[in-house]
Amino acid sequence: MLRSTQSKVASERWGESIEAYDEGRFVEALHLLIDFLNPEFRTRYGNAAGDEFHIPHGSIVVDILIGKERLEIGADFLSLPAKGRVAMLRQVADLSLNKLMLPSFRLRGEKLRMEYACPLSQTHPHKIYHILSNICSVGDRYDDEFCTKFGAQRCYEPRVTPYPAEEMRRVVEAIRTTCRDCLKAVKEYEANRQYGYAWNVIDTAFYQISYFAQPQGQLLNELDKAVDDMDRELPVAELTTKGRAVLEHLAAMSDEELAADLYFVDMLVSPKRRSSLANVQENMKDVYEEATQAIEARNFERAAVRILYKFYEMYFYNDVQDDLNAVVVEALKEADGESMEDAAQTLYDALERIMEDDLESDEDEDDDECDEDEETDGEGAAEEVAVAIRKMQGLMRRMMGLGKNTDNE
Repeated sequence: MLRSTQSKVASERWGESIEAYDEGRFVEALHLLIDFLNPEFRTRYGNAAGDEFHIPHGSIVVDILIGKERLEIGADFLSLPAKGRVAMLRQVADLSLNKLMLPSFRLRGEKLRMEYACPLSQTHPHKIYHILSNICSVGDRYDDEFCTKFGAQRCYEPRVTPYPAEEMRRVVEAIRTTCRDCLKAVKEYEANRQYGYAWNVIDTAFYQISYFAQPQGQLLNELDKAVDDMDRELPVAELTTKGRAVLEHLAAMSDEELAADLYFVDMLVSPKRRSSLANVQENMKDVYEEATQAIEARNFERAAVRILYKFYEMYFYNDVQDDLNAVVVEALKEADGESMEDAAQTLYDALERIMEDDLESDEDEDDDECDEDEETDGEGAAEEVAVAIRKMQGLMRRMMGLGKNTDNE
């Protein structure tokens, strides 16, 4: 769905922020920290004096107030519902104890608010970054859940931009197709008691939906929970049963229910890690060895399934740098339409390039020339999304044994 999966942070501002703090320039350090998170946010969401910011993060707004001696950070969470407020407050107390770290919940009239304050002299960038991240994570995740569960009311109407209608239609249909195809594959794997394969394709389907749909709200929460549940210490057969139930639920959702959580929104702190090649290599070291052995043994299905799983897992947990993304996307496109053996080799070659630091592309100059056209051509962008989704689904169907796997395709 996204042309760039790279983090929006301006990494050079991080060191400048720490240096400013160490030299006692506390306000400048805070400004540089905001610039680090997104270079556009300080001017877009701050006042002329630079001492007050109201920055959206998903479905909440984070307030940053810089006084002469003190910093105040806060975000409205939810308004209490007329009924069920006691049950909701119990869960809020649990969040306060187990999820919020330095910030805390405060009840202001009928509104619940997350707040933190400290002297400017205690606003080290590391500390403030983690406070902002904590507030953003708890607020954006649990407000959707509490609205659904308790009927709580938002304090703020999120500033969202829905996907264009044609993109929305394609993405909704792609979610359904992914669920249906995966369920067919899981049924076959379970019948053959191949629960390891079933587990892999279910988790990959969750990752893939997250990748091409980029959902927000409760749909994102459900995918996050589904992925967490797939890693629980339970028998694999039980995990696949739970994962299958989630896919069945997603497939049964109406177009309107799915579309409600498909939109663009500003994020102050990305919920994903910023990728580094070294970390990706460390994470893929075991599957590289496993895939090497599988290909040598001519077990191409195993190699392809495992590599595909790790690629989509990388996107689920990371904002992936553009050069690394280009290598993986090119392999996914090329593998679509190939035989299982050739697809496995194509995916393996991409994995090998990652492990050997070979991220150079011969098409860099051509890509630069196309960037401006891509930014302005809405119809082209919609078609690009459609083609990308079709290719990803074609490849997934192959890995799930639902497509033809002949050398003549």
